[in-house]
Amino acid sequence: MKDKNKIRDLILAAAILIIAGGFYIGNRLINRKPAAIVEVSLNSHVIHQLDLNKDTEIVIEGYNGGTNTLVIKNGQAYIADATCPDNVCVYQGKISRPGEMIICLPNLMIAKIVGEEE
Repeated sequence: MKDKNKIRDLILAAAILIIAGGFYIGNRLINRKPAAIVEVSLNSHVIHQLDLNKDTEIVIEGYNGGTNTLVIKNGQAYIADATCPDNVCVYQGKISRPGEMIICLPNLMIAKIVGEEE
């Protein structure tokens, strides 16, 4: 009797895990938005909209003469160089998905990935 209950419990647990995994994968596939644009803002004003699929390197003139070098390569954007004192924006790494941002507070620059539907 105990063996039958253990087997039923294992089957139930496996079924729950399979169903949960199916919902997770389905949710990831349905909510995937292709990243299309890197929107660069300076002091809350959009100054550039760059295609994430085209390799580009631009220098962004920031607040008080500071600069940020934005690189777009292989579908990812990152700050390669900055004149700000702490270089936090350089260490934020690469971004590629809608909603991800790189922020440089001293230069008042924000680079944000926006999807086609946004």
